[in-house]
Amino acid sequence: MKLELRSVTKRFGSFTANDSIDLVVEPGTVHCLLGENGAGKSTLMNVIYGLYEPSEGEILLDGKPVHFSGPGEAMAAGIGMVHQHFMLVPVFTVAENVALGAEETKGASLNLEATRRKIREISDRYGFHVDPDAVVEDLPVGVQQRVEIIKALVRDAEILILDEPTAVLTPAET
Repeated sequence: MKLELRSVTKRFGSFTANDSIDLVVEPGTVHCLLGENGAGKSTLMNVIYGLYEPSEGEILLDGKPVHFSGPGEAMAAGIGMVHQHFMLVPVFTVAENVALGAEETKGASLNLEATRRKIREISDRYGFHVDPDAVVEDLPVGVQQRVEIIKALVRDAEILILDEPTAVLTPAET
């Protein structure tokens, strides 16, 4: 999936966080946004992910303009995001965290076995070594980050945004 930003601007009152940003991300490529603290990197990622609406400009996916009124719409369009501060419920298992917001049911019950299977498939494919039945608060930070990545991949993200992915990792995990 091709992502394109055309003159994307984001303002908060009189403060301009992003000013007329143009960006093209072709399928199969990796990009890195570099800048000082407060430069607007996270703001731009949050605009792409639907947490913020751009004040000006447009976002295109495969050449078609899109407008996201929230992250759910961005996820449905194939955009996933791993935030710097993880969005995990510490007392839940990996499978329960991955299922949140994308619940599969079997009759009137939550079908965690389907989620466990998907976690194992993704974990095996990418060498993540994540136990679907582990409780999140018992996992090292690097494994928690892998859980966040698995959450996005289970939802079929074609574009994966990582906000400061190495900030909480040890050098070996990085």
